[in-house]
Amino acid sequence: MRVAFIDQIGDVAGGAQRSLEILLRSLPPDVEPHAILFGDGAYAASLRAREIPVTIVGLPDLVMSTARENPLRGAADVPRAIATVAQLLKQVRPDVVHTNTQKAHAIGQPASRLVGIPSVAHLRDIFGGTGRLVIRSILAACSRERIAISRAVADAFNLPLTHVIANPLDLSDYESLTSRAEARNVLGIPQDVTLISLVGRVNRWKGHDRFLRIAKSMQDRTNVHFAVVGAPVFRDAEYLEELRAYAASEGLSGRVHFIGWLDDVRVAYAASDLNVNCSDDEPFGRTIIEAAACGLPSVAFAGGGTGEALINGETGQLIEPGDEGAFAAAITAYIDDQELARSNSAAARRFAKKFAASIHAERVAAVLRRVAQGN
Repeated sequence: MRVAFIDQIGDVAGGAQRSLEILLRSLPPDVEPHAILFGDGAYAASLRAREIPVTIVGLPDLVMSTARENPLRGAADVPRAIATVAQLLKQVRPDVVHTNTQKAHAIGQPASRLVGIPSVAHLRDIFGGTGRLVIRSILAACSRERIAISRAVADAFNLPLTHVIANPLDLSDYESLTSRAEARNVLGIPQDVTLISLVGRVNRWKGHDRFLRIAKSMQDRTNVHFAVVGAPVFRDAEYLEELRAYAASEGLSGRVHFIGWLDDVRVAYAASDLNVNCSDDEPFGRTIIEAAACGLPSVAFAGGGTGEALINGETGQLIEPGDEGAFAAAITAYIDDQELARSNSAAARRFAKKFAASIHAERVAAVLRRVAQGN
């Protein structure tokens, strides 16, 4: 079965691209992948290094710069983009098309419909407004079935034939980690502090401003440091400078570390004592399960799909959305109760095994086979 996997990213990979790469390298032998990307760069090179065929298709600038907040901005160029991808699909001749991100859905789904190739959409985001209406309408008209990374994502789109399949982990990546001391040397973190880390893209909806307010509320805990690990990928370039300015104005500069983007985030987890997620309506929380595989519990707001990425009270703590005081209290509980930290750490490692890449890949492949066969 030949599958065309379409994604909008070819350079800096986010969680959707990391999950797709794990899927591609874990597929059953009967699945022959071909990646179609809307740009070239480090991510495309990573796929090529794994001997996955990659085709780069350039799309109009207005289409590539369109954001979910203004989904109609590049509408005039969309038909040309769809025609370009449709022509490529005729050359690749897949049995089924898999689209992985919003622009991939918006362009790849109509293109596959145009050339009569059945398709599956992999839903990875929660968002509202016109953007969701546009994508939902496209998927309802063009995709045969859908995969959602959490029940929260499936509910947000509310489309039939949507299968909830959580994001994968390649557990072999977590069998051997950098030592805590070495990881802290690499990141420039003092050895004798407790480190609370927020890992991922620095975008507004990820709640880094909440993270810094929580850090401020814990100023009496002078031995507790906080790490922002990531960069403003895809959007919100000014947000990082706002965060730096806030940290400086509130006297947090010595205790808040802006690490930047890491190609290997395992170094951040190895250096940390606790992982946090401060997002609005997090679709799932890939960093939560990555941290779990490293033996780190997580504290997260309960909105969205975070409740599907941890077991409340066993592998981490879920906090009512917006309650920053309770969030700080949960962090403090882990610092003060070492038995709680140890038991949740062990439970997190066990829980992470349910996200094994082989299980994920077989479930996704089963959906692709069914759609390819017209069943």
